[in-house]
Amino acid sequence: MGTQWLEPLPAELLEAWPHETLGNSIAMHQSEVPDLRGMQIALIGVPEQQSSPHEVANSVRRSLFGLYWGPWEVKVADLGNLRPGRDRVDTLVAVEELAAEVLQYGCIPVFLGAGSDWPLGVYRAFVKLERTVSACMINNRISLGDDSFMPDHSNLLAQMLTLKPFRLFHVSHLAHQSYLVPQSLLDLAEKMHLEVHRIGELQPIQRSEPWVRDADMVVVHNAAVRASDAPAQRDPNPNGLTGEAFCALLRYAGFSDKLHALCMTDFVSSRDLDGQNANLWAQGLWYFIDGVAGRVSDFPMRSKEDYVRFTVLLPKDEGELVFYKSPWSQRWWIEVPSNPGQDARHSLIPCSAEDYATAQNGEIPAVWWRVVRRGV
Repeated sequence: MGTQWLEPLPAELLEAWPHETLGNSIAMHQSEVPDLRGMQIALIGVPEQQSSPHEVANSVRRSLFGLYWGPWEVKVADLGNLRPGRDRVDTLVAVEELAAEVLQYGCIPVFLGAGSDWPLGVYRAFVKLERTVSACMINNRISLGDDSFMPDHSNLLAQMLTLKPFRLFHVSHLAHQSYLVPQSLLDLAEKMHLEVHRIGELQPIQRSEPWVRDADMVVVHNAAVRASDAPAQRDPNPNGLTGEAFCALLRYAGFSDKLHALCMTDFVSSRDLDGQNANLWAQGLWYFIDGVAGRVSDFPMRSKEDYVRFTVLLPKDEGELVFYKSPWSQRWWIEVPSNPGQDARHSLIPCSAEDYATAQNGEIPAVWWRVVRRGV
């Protein structure tokens, strides 16, 4: 384990936590880094470039460790905090190296931090391991700014899209607010075949589950949540996701067998005066762990032959749509050709029961059109 990158947890977090709490159940970095063999989740704090570099992660831990452990058979480790580097570039390199090492253990790295640049290091870890990545970004703005500058909250997604070698297969962007995003940027996102869903499309929140399920990596920005629920924001906003929706999205991420990394970012600790935002992140992490513990080895862990197949004949001899339903989780997938034709390669794309109902009514679901237009 890359001990050169990590600091142990402070003494205040290593106290004797009550029986059955997460603080009593998680393997913690005290004098030695926990062995990741057999671990499914690894928590890691990302430092800020300031006098109290670990305040974000440690404040979340104070809330998280006091929550009660669920009926889970899942192993969680807390690797402590990354050592502060000389600058942001050092932090990016440390995040990349550590994320790559944790991923090679088959463990999910969960990074907690303040700024918006360091998730690029997690993406670079996938690139380093030569893995193709589908990413889900949850934010109230779309970060497609000028990528010639250092990565930050305005250009993170642009940095990921332009990093070579290209490994970003697909992007789902959830919860943007239309009045915060220029139309020209939305037009650019459409030309690039990014899957963009404004916050109104996430109502009810269950609609977002297939979009989250398709991701290898999820980046959750604190700014996606309304300020009354998440006050630790750079630009507080009265609108956004509710705390309940935030927790639901994290549970969907955890429950996805495809998800391999989670980044929680944009937490301004100086504005969390009463610890409310730390409590929200802690409760969101509780639901993420609950999701991981509830995994049933669905696709892509199983072959599609293990699922219930539904074929819908389209009107006017326009062909057929093939759906698959998991008998273990009741989740749905649709088979989509990359290039409609006799010898087209097919792929299973997460969808919903609503998409199946749409097909039964003789209409091709929007998810099918989106994937075909971009090419699987």
